[in-house]
Amino acid sequence: MATSEQSIQAALERGRALDLVQPRAVAVHVDTRRQRLVLDFDNGAEFAIPFALLPAVIAQAGTTKLARVNVEGAGHDLYWPDLDEGLYIPDLCAKATFGELAAAA
Repeated sequence: MATSEQSIQAALERGRALDLVQPRAVAVHVDTRRQRLVLDFDNGAEFAIPFALLPAVIAQAGTTKLARVNVEGAGHDLYWPDLDEGLYIPDLCAKATFGELAAAA
């Protein structure tokens, strides 16, 4: 089924509405001392995720490759070019705190 122009515009509007209320990541860095990936958000919040809660292909890449990460997608995505791997930040935060990643810890 083809996507109509109207449904595309509606999706874009929903995205713009979310952008007004959903925090965006503005920076990411690796804290090797605490073994955490640390996200800084535009609302001043910080979220630190233990390496062990990241997907294995990322967590086991080593700190040098892990540290080469970019915030992309208007602050909603992380991308590791060396690994050609990416994560959607809202899903990562939810899974790390309440989902299957937290349960696996």
